[in-house]
Order: sequence, then structure tokens, then C-alpha cells
Amino acid sequence: MNHTIVTEGFGVRIRPVKMEDASYLVWLRHLEHAKGKVGDSAMDVRGQEEWLREYFKREGDYYFMIETPCGIPMGSFGIYDMVGKSAEFGRWIIAPESPAAIPGAILGIDIGFETLGLQQLRTKVVLTNRRVIQLERRVGFKETNHEPSIQIIGGKPAPLVHMALNAEDWFRNRPKLKAAAVIMSVHVAEWEQASKTLFSEVSKA
Repeated sequence: MNHTIVTEGFGVRIRPVKMEDASYLVWLRHLEHAKGKVGDSAMDVRGQEEWLREYFKREGDYYFMIETPCGIPMGSFGIYDMVGKSAEFGRWIIAPESPAAIPGAILGIDIGFETLGLQQLRTKVVLTNRRVIQLERRVGFKETNHEPSIQIIGGKPAPLVHMALNAEDWFRNRPKLKAAAVIMSVHVAEWEQASKTLFSEVSKA
């Protein structure tokens, strides 16, 4: 979906996914820690670009990049499959060593409840994706159901954990997370500087 939602805070910026992000998304979704834990996706940049063309035509599907203020990508997430005032919160992948998880989660959930006016966010997480399950529990998601191996990811059955977060619970829990996000913003700044230095060194090589 073509949209213009942009927000910034805790050292990170959230912006809409663009066509030029295709190569990064392919790299991100095929990282070792993401394999078998997110839905099957395009195998190459061309395939990802085709997927994005169809995505831009869909209504009610918001796909975001998480990046540093100077534009170094750190991850992605989406809000989609809207049913009334409820929507799926997924496509959540954070780059290795990136300290964007808590800041990105706060800003992303704020978009769902404040910008889009939703009352509930739902997630379906592969059971083995324990890091994401722990993060979602930390920000307030609660388990609602366990689904047997119906979804196939990478050719293998993947049992899912269903979780949900209601707006009233989020606004009650958000202040507890703010302090952690402020601390993480310092690490984001350090990560950004290290990434710029690495990029500069690679460019000179």
C-alpha cells in the first residue's frame, strides 16, 4: 500500500517500504535467524520487486522499514490483514546486532493504535522464534492460541503461537518500556556511527 506514515523517536525512524528496499528485504528475510521463522518470501530481488508491486496495490496493508536517522536500515515490520479495528502485526525482522527491537516495537505499535486507530494487534509467531515471542511478551502481547503445523514455511510445517495486544493494555504498559527505549537510543546512535565507519572503510577498499 502506498502510504505516507513516518515517525521518529528513541533514535530510530519508521518509514514506508519503497521499491528500492527490495534487495535489503531479500537479504533481511534470508538471514539465518529468520529462516523458517517468517513466511516464505521472494528468493531474489526481481521476485521481491514483483511482490512489492502487488503490495502497493493493496489497501489496508502497511509495510515499514526501521532505520537510523541518517537512513541506515535496521529492520522491517508490517501491519496488515485488517478486520474491523483489529490487524496483524508481523513481517518483524531486525538486522543482526541491531539495537532497534524495543524502539522499533514501541513506534510500530504506536502507529497501530494511535495513527491507524486500531483497538487490537494480533500476531502469529512460529513456535521456534523464541526471541520474537519474548519481545512480544515484554511489550504486552498475550498468548491466545497455539496452532498445529498448518502453515508451511520453507517446505516444512511450522506450529504457530497466536498472540494479541489490546490498546488499553498497551497504553497502560507503554510507560514501563519507555525508559528501556531511551537507553537503547544511545546504543542505536553508537550502532549508526559504527555502521557509517564500516561503510566508509569498505568504500575505500
